[in-house]
Amino acid sequence: MATMYPGTRYDEKRDWLLPQGVVARDLANHLLFPRSKRDSRAAAFDELAGNTTLGVHLSQIAPGSTKRGHRHVDEALIYIVTGHGWSEMAQADHTVVQKVPWKAGDMIAIPSNAWHQHFNSDPDNPSLQLAFKNTRVLRRLFGSRDFVYANEHRFSSRYGDEPDYWTLRETLPDGRTRTNLLASLVDEPLEADPRLGRNVSARRYAMGGHLMLDAAIVEIGRRGHVRAHRHLAEEALYVLSGAGRTVMTAEDGRELTVEWRAGDLICPPLGLLHMHLCEGHEPARLLVVRNAFLQSALGMDRTISDPALPDRFPSLIEPDYSGADLGASALLEP
Repeated sequence: MATMYPGTRYDEKRDWLLPQGVVARDLANHLLFPRSKRDSRAAAFDELAGNTTLGVHLSQIAPGSTKRGHRHVDEALIYIVTGHGWSEMAQADHTVVQKVPWKAGDMIAIPSNAWHQHFNSDPDNPSLQLAFKNTRVLRRLFGSRDFVYANEHRFSSRYGDEPDYWTLRETLPDGRTRTNLLASLVDEPLEADPRLGRNVSARRYAMGGHLMLDAAIVEIGRRGHVRAHRHLAEEALYVLSGAGRTVMTAEDGRELTVEWRAGDLICPPLGLLHMHLCEGHEPARLLVVRNAFLQSALGMDRTISDPALPDRFPSLIEPDYSGADLGASALLEP
């Protein structure tokens, strides 16, 4: 590994340029390095805010070109920063691939271990894709790259090559919108949600059958703000439109303010209390993606607002076996 620029490092093994800090500016024009494993150029924001479980990377598809088709077990959401093209998808090994068109401003889900390949249909300009993934937590759990990229299991319950998979849109009992292709995020209709703060609207999504990655679109109106909150999940926020600032506060009172505008990516560090404020005359709209595996494992509410830890204060200290025969045979009886 070698440091390439102040505030960055380069991981030679993974072919990644890794910016540090909490914000990456103007992703449409961000510095990229060659990544031979995918026949593309890329930068990874995996280490912003000290994150260790949420993967975020930006990759380029050359004009009129493609990236290598592949499978991976990890969950992924792909936001199209620039360009237009399509992706080919299939879950079964021997089936007709499904063609999924996309353009700048859209987001598609990559179902776990589905075969997929991305194509840039513009012969003159590159396309940029921003991927949000849970790869890093799977690598930490299983200690194996092959578990992620050479796994034979097929998650057919998440994606079974259904003909309506990419046009499906429905509301789930928990209020999330279930869809697998989300077009034009800046035009997506949202609902006012005063629980999140002043003059805030939002919509949450269930995409790709993902169990760890949560996605939401949050809009902060003029002079509005998302209230100060924290959660048990690493997160990344891509600014779709508008401008604003995020104020982050540690328990000891240290405070950091980061200004942002459309095209920036910001990652508030896990555990810091933070609030988002709109600046200027236009609303600010954010794509929020979190790796909520801890909240999922704990059975917690996974809204973007501040979750309360489960109340597990014990009502019992130990069982009362008084008067029982504690022999092995007694313990085995129903």
